[in-house]
Amino acid sequence: MKKYFNISLMMALFAMFTLCFTACSSDDDDDEKSPAPTITIKEANIEEGDIVCVQADVEAKGRTAAIKLTISGKDGKEKVSQPVTDSKYIGVLNIDGFHVHVNIKDKGVVEGDQLAITVTDAEGQSVTAKKDITAEEEDEDE
Repeated sequence: MKKYFNISLMMALFAMFTLCFTACSSDDDDDEKSPAPTITIKEANIEEGDIVCVQADVEAKGRTAAIKLTISGKDGKEKVSQPVTDSKYIGVLNIDGFHVHVNIKDKGVVEGDQLAITVTDAEGQSVTAKKDITAEEEDEDE
């Protein structure tokens, strides 16, 4: 009888350990990070001589935490830096139709300078996209 009791106890312990290890096997999936954001700059044009019109799309699987616009000259020297704080762009998953104006009055920004958009998501992943600044596009209706 003691022999059956020991075998039953060992089987019960084995079953308990098996269930513990099986229940914990999928916990690793929760630690995966979302992919880093992607940025597609559609427009970076000087308009009216004193603003740069910026249009882009941002795909962020993790919510956007920060967006920064930087304009640098051909020599790489920074001329303008502007954080974006608008709530319609910060704290969201994807941005279709990102559209902001950057004040460049008296900053020496010219055609050929480079716009950089840096997006940081809630997980701390940052991505930067760059585009050369061009002159204002003329409307086709004119």
